[in-house]
Amino acid sequence: MADPPTVFVPLQHAHRFLPYVGVVEQAGGQVDFVDIQDTEKRRAALARATAGAVGLDPFGADDFAIAPHLRAIITCTTGVDPIDLAAATEHGVMVGNTPDLCIEEVADHTLMLLLSCYRRLPRTVYEARSQAPTREGAIDVSDHWPRLRDQVAGLLGFGNIARAVATRCQAFGLRVIACDPYVNPSLAEELNVELVDFDEVLATADYLCVHLPLNPETRHCLNAEAFERMKPTAFVINTARGPIIDEPALVAALQTGQIAGAGLDVTEIEPIAEDNPLLDIPDALLTPHSAGYSQEASRWGPESALRCAAAVIQGGCPRSIQNPAVLERLKA
Repeated sequence: MADPPTVFVPLQHAHRFLPYVGVVEQAGGQVDFVDIQDTEKRRAALARATAGAVGLDPFGADDFAIAPHLRAIITCTTGVDPIDLAAATEHGVMVGNTPDLCIEEVADHTLMLLLSCYRRLPRTVYEARSQAPTREGAIDVSDHWPRLRDQVAGLLGFGNIARAVATRCQAFGLRVIACDPYVNPSLAEELNVELVDFDEVLATADYLCVHLPLNPETRHCLNAEAFERMKPTAFVINTARGPIIDEPALVAALQTGQIAGAGLDVTEIEPIAEDNPLLDIPDALLTPHSAGYSQEASRWGPESALRCAAAVIQGGCPRSIQNPAVLERLKA
C-alpha cells in the first residue's frame, strides 16, 4: 500500500497547527512536524512532501531543487516574503498565503498608531516618563498640531487591509488618498478614495500608512529621497514589513525634523535590537510586530493553511496563489 501524501509543518509551529491536522487526514494525507532547522530532517521532509504549511519560514532555490513531489507551500500569514517566488515558480511549486488573515486587527492597529501620532503620544509619554513635566511643559502651543478632521491619510497600497483602514479613517473625518498602480480604480471610487501616484501621496499625506507587500520593488521604497518629499509635519505609520522603510534614512528624518514622527509595528530587524536608535527618538512609537494578533487570527492562519494543503494533496490549488505564473508552467 502506498504511503499517504504528506504535508510538512515546521516543528516550532506545531502547537498552532496541531488542532487542525484532521483536515489533512480527512483528505487522505498525513502531517509531519519537522525540525526544519536540522539540515538532514529538512532535506528528508522536502524530499517526500506533497505540500508544506508554514509560517514566516524561508525557502529558497536549494530547497525546491530537492523536493521532487512538492506542489505547494502555504503560509499561515498574509506575507510570503521569506519564500523565493521565482525559484518556486521555476520548480513548479505554488506558493499560497492566507489573504483574509487579521485584516480587521491590522486595520485597528494602524488606526491606533495614527491616533497616537495625532495626539502626540510618542513625545508626551516619553516626556512624562523622562522628566514628569507640568501640563504646560509637556505641550508647546507653537507646535503644528491641527485637529484630525480634514487631515489627509495617504495609503501606500490599497489591498484588503488598506481598504479597511480607509473606512476607519473616514469615520474620523480624514480625507483618504491611496497609491496602488495595480488596483481597479472603480474599487477606490466606491470607497470614496482618490487614487494618486507615489509622488503625490508622499507630498500630500499628513499620515502616510504603509500597506505594501515586501518584494524587490517595494524594499526601501521609503528612503531618504522619499522622506524629503514629505511634509515636515507628516507622520509615517508602518504595519506592513520593516524593510519597506530604509531605517537609517527614517532615523535621520526623525532626528532632523524632516518628518514629524512615526508609528511602527515592524522594523528591519526583528526582534528590535536594544541599541536601535529608534528606541531613543521621542517622536517614534514602536510596537513589537503585534498588529495582526488576536485569538481568532491566531487560530485561522494555521487552519486555513492546512485546508489549502488538503486541497493540494487532492489535486487542487491553494485559494490564493502568490506566484500565479507557476500555473502556466504547470500546464506546460
